Amino acid sequence: MRILLDDRETTLRADTVGVALQEAATLAGQTGRMIVEIEVDGIAWCEEDLSRPEHTARGASEIRLSTAHPAELLRDTFAHATEAVLNAEEIQRAAARLMQSNREGEGMQKLLEALAIWGSVQTAVSRGLELGVLSRDDAKAAGIDLDGAIAALDAQLRALRTAMQSQDTTAVSDCLMYEFPATTRRFAETLAALAGAAAKVAARHTNPQK
Repeated sequence: MRILLDDRETTLRADTVGVALQEAATLAGQTGRMIVEIEVDGIAWCEEDLSRPEHTARGASEIRLSTAHPAELLRDTFAHATEAVLNAEEIQRAAARLMQSNREGEGMQKLLEALAIWGSVQTAVSRGLELGVLSRDDAKAAGIDLDGAIAALDAQLRALRTAMQSQDTTAVSDCLMYEFPATTRRFAETLAALAGAAAKVAARHTNPQK
């Protein structure tokens, strides 16, 4: 079984895909990197493939693995989250316009779409911080008010949910159109700043195998 790490053949030996991944993860970890892409005999594997014992217990002719430093993952996570927040803002404005046009049902569907994005963003930020690349203290030291942005977002979401529970579509649309945008901009700017901070860390950890 050939095992390639970042397009370089290794001296690792394994009889199964699972063992190959464990050995490769250990090797990558020696340089502070993580495996992020897996290709087995020319086929890309996802998390579902990795979760199946019958898959990991099989053999293979060739395994190609790509790695990244956690800082690179964090940089990309925050960058994608920034885009998602801006997308949520557009959807919220569309929802408000629908409600103002007496199309409350459609507007609420749009709003639920935006709220789902906010939920995904919050999860991504939380998991990103768990990588240990940047802490809240690191962000604060860099002049990034992450806690303030999160607190403002939480307050805005609570106010929005209160209006939704009251079925006050006028209050909901006003919140989306006039009150929420400032919070969205602040959160997007905070995420962009975090992406920049993570990029600086990533720049110090170029791939030693290339």
